[in-house]
Amino acid sequence: MKTVGSMLQEARIAKGLSPIDVERAIKIREKYIIAIEANDFGRLPSPSYAKGFVRNYAEYLGLPTDAIMAFFRRQMTDVSKASLLPKGVSDPLNAPFVHLTPGRFVGFLVSILLIIFLFYLGNQYFRIGKAPPLTVTSPTDQQIVTSSRVVVEGKSDADATVTINGISTIVRDDGRFYEQVAVEPGVNKITISATSRFGKTSTEVREVGYQP
Repeated sequence: MKTVGSMLQEARIAKGLSPIDVERAIKIREKYIIAIEANDFGRLPSPSYAKGFVRNYAEYLGLPTDAIMAFFRRQMTDVSKASLLPKGVSDPLNAPFVHLTPGRFVGFLVSILLIIFLFYLGNQYFRIGKAPPLTVTSPTDQQIVTSSRVVVEGKSDADATVTINGISTIVRDDGRFYEQVAVEPGVNKITISATSRFGKTSTEVREVGYQP
């Protein structure tokens, strides 16, 4: 389709002129000559300047100025109509979906920090209301032994307080504990408790029979 820019460019090339030749002749800067030929009138100082530049350029090349200006007015009208279209229609399809600004970046960072804080808060609240885990691997319930001392062994939270028959025992960094407990002939009840720093307690009971 013929445009103002293509007609002016064809006429210039036919005369063997370069954009710099046109600049010297009619005192319109070369970058504006190139913009007019590319129909990129937005790069010109203003619409009134664009109109005057196109008219002078057409007269210099010996083209019918009335016809050229009619084409120019039609093109400018089409541009104005396009500017009234919805933004999503008139914008280039390859425009970025999200335009990251410093304000948006700060807002995004604050949102991430808030989510992390809420997650931490929820986790702490959950831990406050939950008793610590307690696993007793030795002795087994209703185990029969022939020694007067029984090994009590298991695992809980590293920061829990573990007691065996009411007596505290050492809990290692990995949460494991180990203790030897004296038993009497007959059935002995061994109570193992793990208490969190929030006061929640888990308890396991083992009955051990001692036969000397």
